[in-house]
Amino acid sequence: MDREALEYSLVRRLLKHIEDRTTDLADDVMELSTDVYSRERYEREAQVLFRDQPLVFCLSGALPQPGAYLTIELMGTPLLLTRDANGRPHAFLNACRHRGVRVADGGGTAKRFTCPFHAWTYGLDGALVSVAIKDAFGPVCHEERGLIELPVAEGYGVVIGRLEPEGEPLDIDEYLGPELAGELAMFDFATWQPHGEPHVHKVAANWKVALDTFRENYHFNFLHKKTLATYAHGGVLTFDALGPHLRNCSALRSIDELAELPESQWQDPAQHISVQYALFPNTNITFDARHIELWQIVPTGPDSCEVLHTAYLRTDLTDEERAKAVEMAPWICKEVVDGEDFWVAGRTEPGLRVGLLGSVLFGRNEPAPQHLHRGFDEALARADSQGG
Repeated sequence: MDREALEYSLVRRLLKHIEDRTTDLADDVMELSTDVYSRERYEREAQVLFRDQPLVFCLSGALPQPGAYLTIELMGTPLLLTRDANGRPHAFLNACRHRGVRVADGGGTAKRFTCPFHAWTYGLDGALVSVAIKDAFGPVCHEERGLIELPVAEGYGVVIGRLEPEGEPLDIDEYLGPELAGELAMFDFATWQPHGEPHVHKVAANWKVALDTFRENYHFNFLHKKTLATYAHGGVLTFDALGPHLRNCSALRSIDELAELPESQWQDPAQHISVQYALFPNTNITFDARHIELWQIVPTGPDSCEVLHTAYLRTDLTDEERAKAVEMAPWICKEVVDGEDFWVAGRTEPGLRVGLLGSVLFGRNEPAPQHLHRGFDEALARADSQGG
């Protein structure tokens, strides 16, 4: 299936749902014990889901050319992401090997990174290049004192990595699986570049609560009735499992224009839908006509998380399209996500952990969060069976 065929297929499914007042459904209701939001569960998830397994670090466009770098923090680990002179991506612990000080902040381009404390200097490949007053340190072995490197892999516009240096090398095809890799390749977004640095949203809720807000639009007509519900159809969503990952698709209100037209007159159906991918365990990528929204949900405690949000703009946008995308970004961040999604997520605390609410429910109209929660359980069970 090519991209056009996928988009036409999604539009047909959404128009049928709108006409029939239906949505994609799970086989049954899912009931989860509130123990999945406990401190014990959080500590297990932090190791198994976030340290032992690959995570999305960024999209390729964040490192657009040799010499590019980006700093982010995931799970309390400061990361320095670079693209070396040969175009290869790297991920390092952003900590000088002398006394642990961060060697870089923000993002941009550089040839070397110099620690602000004592001027120890490193290359794009993490190698220790120079030591100030090196005679004071004896025969420092430069090969052994480079930045701590973490495993990374890149492909299809995505850079993944692992927060632990040990373990097998990463394989992007193995992580994505053939279906998701094929679909991401169709979108051809590796050159799309971020508009500004990642914005960190602090959320007073368990990371899975924040994640679930991205995985259903059942709430649009209630929580977002004055915002997103005016822009997209609430309660209408496609769901397709792609291994542990998944794809959802929402219908923008403009899709109603297509209902009265034969397919031969649809022209560009992508303008009327929003395609969203969940990459296991914690990343949401939303494709719209002008840009990509990358959301990385990272736990900071059993009842708190951070969400790194980055908008990537299409490289061939007209000035008018670019202005529109830039104009919408603060509205999405402040009005919709912070003001509504993450506000309501914070209202789950402390109710989820006082011991009186025994379980939570996911309806048949919420197949995507059901799929992800089953995946979390399966990953933890595998780790237990392997003694991890």
